[in-house]
Amino acid sequence: MGDNAAGKTSIIEAIWTLATGRSFRTSKSHHLIQHQKNALTVFAQVTSSHTTLQTKTHRLGLQKTIQKTQLRIDNKTISSQSEMAQHLPVQLLTPESHKLLEEGPKARRQFMDWGCFHQSPQFMSLWRHYQRALKQRNYALKKHLPKKQVQLWDQTLVENALKIDAIRQQYLNDLTPYLLTFCQTLMPEINENVVCQYRAGWPKNTNDLMALYALNFEKEKHLGHTQYGTHRADIRFKFAGQEAMNTLSRGQQKLFVCALLLAQASLHEKTLNEPVIMLIDDLPAELDATHRLKLLELLQILNIQHIITSTSKSLVSTLNPSTTRHWKIKSGQLSPN
Repeated sequence: MGDNAAGKTSIIEAIWTLATGRSFRTSKSHHLIQHQKNALTVFAQVTSSHTTLQTKTHRLGLQKTIQKTQLRIDNKTISSQSEMAQHLPVQLLTPESHKLLEEGPKARRQFMDWGCFHQSPQFMSLWRHYQRALKQRNYALKKHLPKKQVQLWDQTLVENALKIDAIRQQYLNDLTPYLLTFCQTLMPEINENVVCQYRAGWPKNTNDLMALYALNFEKEKHLGHTQYGTHRADIRFKFAGQEAMNTLSRGQQKLFVCALLLAQASLHEKTLNEPVIMLIDDLPAELDATHRLKLLELLQILNIQHIITSTSKSLVSTLNPSTTRHWKIKSGQLSPN
């Protein structure tokens, strides 16, 4: 806890950056580095049961300069942020989280792909191959290269797109029952069940993606980019046929995002036998006292470690003093409270 601008969000941001390699507040890495400093460094010790029946402790570290990022696990340099993410599965709830419903599909794809990454060992490799082929195909389209040079990438793009699509559909099918449960728990006043409407990134009636690319070649050449594919996928959440962002109040939208994260956390724990870590920035700004308590009770029942920021200790209930630690931050310095 701490006053406004004391540095509370920076703690949440540091953990998120260690896990994902990026900030949730800025896309520019140099904004993360303290003024007149050359680099930022974040490190942590985590206990995980991700790959073994016995718990194991790992030391994680990240250092960013303007030019590069260095990652280390147990004093060994690694090359991929995905290795770090596997050891530190974190979820994030901020005052901006409700925008998941109202902004473009990128945030919803990231939400979906977080689960796909953790639950499908093949997903990351497929996504990398897809992105590489997409980048090359888009370059060829933008430079107006001959049709054959553009189509060199179509087979790789389609093969990986269809596999990614199948993983995403399976993940959403597995997630939906959990989402229904948490929606009913957090929003019992809503009688309709939520429907997750998945959009693959190409027209629904498409039977042959290769043929679709061939049919739309001239149009894509004019646009200079690939119009269809898993990079254009989206999820729409609907109640009684209406978009969630149109039918839910702002308070209900925040509760719905909480339900989405809790559903992901529950599915993650069931599949991998490991709880996630929930990062919650300024909980009192998100929910009223009744729903704050309900969320905290659910986090405790689900055995989810949570790190919460607040301006006052009295605004966040302590349900289990033996497993709760309070810290105060002032002028960027942490101290037990």
